[in-house]
Amino acid sequence: MGSEAFARVVFESPLPALNREFEYVVPAELLGLIRFGQRVKVQFAGQAKEGFVVGVSDKAQFTGKLAPIGSIVSEIPVLTENIYELLKAISERQCCSVGELLGNAIPKRAVRVEKKYDFQRKLHDPKKSEMRSAELVPAVANENNGLPKFVERICSIATDYLANDQSVIVCVPDFRDLTRIHEQLLESLPADQILLMDSNALASERYLSFLEQLTGRSGVVLGTRNAIYSPIASDAAIVVWDDGDQSHQDQQAPYLTTREIALLRQSLFEAPLHFLSHSRSAEIQRLVNIGYLSEVETNSWRPKVSVSDSSGLDGMSYKLIKRALENGPVLVQVAAPGNARSLYCAECSARSMCNNCNGPLWLNSKGQIVCRWCGQLNLDFHCSKCRSAKLRQGSAGATRWAEQLGKSFPGIPVREVTATQLNQTIANKPAIVVCTPGIEPVASGGYSGVALLDCAAQLNVDSLRAPEDALRSWFNALGFMRPGGEAVAVGVTPEVSAALTLGEIAKTVSVMLMEREQLGFPPAKRFLSATGSREVIDALNEFLDKDHAFNVLGISQANTVSGDIDCRLVASFKYADGSHVAEVVRGFLGQLGSKQLRTNSKSGKNIRPLSVKFDDPRVI
Repeated sequence: MGSEAFARVVFESPLPALNREFEYVVPAELLGLIRFGQRVKVQFAGQAKEGFVVGVSDKAQFTGKLAPIGSIVSEIPVLTENIYELLKAISERQCCSVGELLGNAIPKRAVRVEKKYDFQRKLHDPKKSEMRSAELVPAVANENNGLPKFVERICSIATDYLANDQSVIVCVPDFRDLTRIHEQLLESLPADQILLMDSNALASERYLSFLEQLTGRSGVVLGTRNAIYSPIASDAAIVVWDDGDQSHQDQQAPYLTTREIALLRQSLFEAPLHFLSHSRSAEIQRLVNIGYLSEVETNSWRPKVSVSDSSGLDGMSYKLIKRALENGPVLVQVAAPGNARSLYCAECSARSMCNNCNGPLWLNSKGQIVCRWCGQLNLDFHCSKCRSAKLRQGSAGATRWAEQLGKSFPGIPVREVTATQLNQTIANKPAIVVCTPGIEPVASGGYSGVALLDCAAQLNVDSLRAPEDALRSWFNALGFMRPGGEAVAVGVTPEVSAALTLGEIAKTVSVMLMEREQLGFPPAKRFLSATGSREVIDALNEFLDKDHAFNVLGISQANTVSGDIDCRLVASFKYADGSHVAEVVRGFLGQLGSKQLRTNSKSGKNIRPLSVKFDDPRVI
């Protein structure tokens, strides 16, 4: 490079005005030292600000006077070119800024870890592949260790790629799956070839793992949703387990899902991509139906499941639990934790809602009244209609279920498992384990029986995805049952019974998908939801009305967790119009700028005038 150099810098910020590259002069003392992806310190709006270098050239693009780069914060290029390309693609598709994605892709810097770390970047030759597949893994446990078979299947895929010197990124919903797969991988791989991205780990441990991924040596990156941003290699094979789990959905702006980022990453870098699950999301079924994903043929094994359209602990479920207890432990899955799923006024029977955010209330295992939305205790609750303080419990939660089962099966240990308990193993002897979906503990050798007792409650959730989510949670529970075990599902409707009894999962989800296509609902079409004040929403509605790509479905009141009463606009659009829609909405956000920032009535902090989400599964 000559005697002059200019660097382009991006900042970690959600503000639309900062969603671009800013140019700076590279001072003489830093010539030859500035590299793509380094953290640098610059002057911005009169203040020192850290950013990431995303380009260096010997010609300036800006004709005016440029400020110089102040200093190099770290010599390590933590933002790789391929990950920056991925972030830009996500920004364009999901109408968010690159700046708010940087925090997901790059962990916070740990200076002590960085100073001790001997960073030597090695060249890595990418291998191109266009494998894209969806695989339904049989829902059955391994007889030797009680782990669901998907653990063994994921480890097999990862070790096969690694044997060919190709890195692998494995994304799972939570720490339970991560721990189980990690322990299995350690049986066939050295520990230094497995790089964990555990959101529960210390910040220094996460940053050390990130630095290891930057070296370019082959390995298995195993983590939760942010592992999809791993910089280990652009051609790294991607394995996503159970893409429909809500833990794959980022709960903060810009509300992205592992599935969408994995698809974007595969399309950019042509890396192998595998979606594995016991059941199937409608989004993956759509991609299989249109031929974008290939269906992996698996064996025809399926669990033995009896179904009942009654409710509670009926005769069929009682007999099956009693029979299964003769051979070992029984897993009982119920819909919700605590004593009661819902609460009602004892005087007027109105549904009890939170005093803070108007969310539904439930009774936890300690007998405390808690809001499902904001998590706040309602110690001084009064009915909003009749002001009575007396409450009546609704349907049973896990705690009350455990009490009822203890009375129905005297002499049998009954154990309630909660979400706060870490991984544990249930002994291979008669016992009843009660838990909610997603927190099932492993039983040594697998459970001899599984009882799904709250099927009707799961199917009656006020969501378009209720049947799909219910099937996913049921099959995940069945995945802990040993071969030869028996299961029962109580409160099942004909809509989903064939998937359970005949194993017709793809066919059942395809029927759901067809119904959504007829209604124009996701994933047949993409959805946009925007939440803000009535004034801003009306302005957005008028702005979108001029563009034929949008089909505004309506505007409704939205009670936010902060307690503010906003409005929500929902619009649908075609997949082909996605880039155009994102550009139009981004233009509107740019017009708002920072002038219309609002104050959160609860925290007192400034919040965006408009919150925009693409493909939010909770909209309908």
